Amino acid sequence: MRVSEKMTPSPVTTTIDTPVSEAMELLEENGFRRLPVMDNAGNLCGMVTDKELQKATPSQATSLSAHELNYILMKTKVGDILPSRKLVTINADELLEEAAVLLRDHKIGAVPVVKSGQLVGIITETTIFDAFIEIMGLREPGYRLEAYIKGNPPGILGRIATIIGDNGGNISHVSADVSDISMSRLTLRFGRDAVIDAIVRSLEAIDVKVNVEKV
Repeated sequence: MRVSEKMTPSPVTTTIDTPVSEAMELLEENGFRRLPVMDNAGNLCGMVTDKELQKATPSQATSLSAHELNYILMKTKVGDILPSRKLVTINADELLEEAAVLLRDHKIGAVPVVKSGQLVGIITETTIFDAFIEIMGLREPGYRLEAYIKGNPPGILGRIATIIGDNGGNISHVSADVSDISMSRLTLRFGRDAVIDAIVRSLEAIDVKVNVEKV
């Protein structure tokens, strides 16, 4: 799955010359927590978050008049408070899991998506969560089977898949955890047409421990 398949295309942006007050209105109107920032040449130059914009506004306890407050908000531009941190981006053709790694490693909530140097989209942590739910089929009814195997013997996934298929199961999603060299775990999801008791007996017969749930 590529970033281009799951990104939000043509994201709402702001510019370095936009007043902070207008940028905050953009966030509130669209329910966003961050905005890509464009320079005067139309190039991506940063990202600004709702917290960074809020820090640029006077405290509610200020003694300033409403007129003075509005003047400050209109005079302060996004470019004035744009963080100096290195801008992290990802190419639209990269794998979606690479975007997840970027978000985790840099401890950020979103990453702009570029193609040929131009902003074409944005990937957020919500995008990653939605993709995970889709990939794992978490909203689809069926059976969720965890298979525990000693070590990681070659061909074991094929044997398990054959047993499930021979008993009416149509596998829709698979994930593997081989971080422990002594024990591998496969998680498979398949439809409720499967003869689950026969599947469990056949797997246990080849020394596969099974935990199954109806979901």
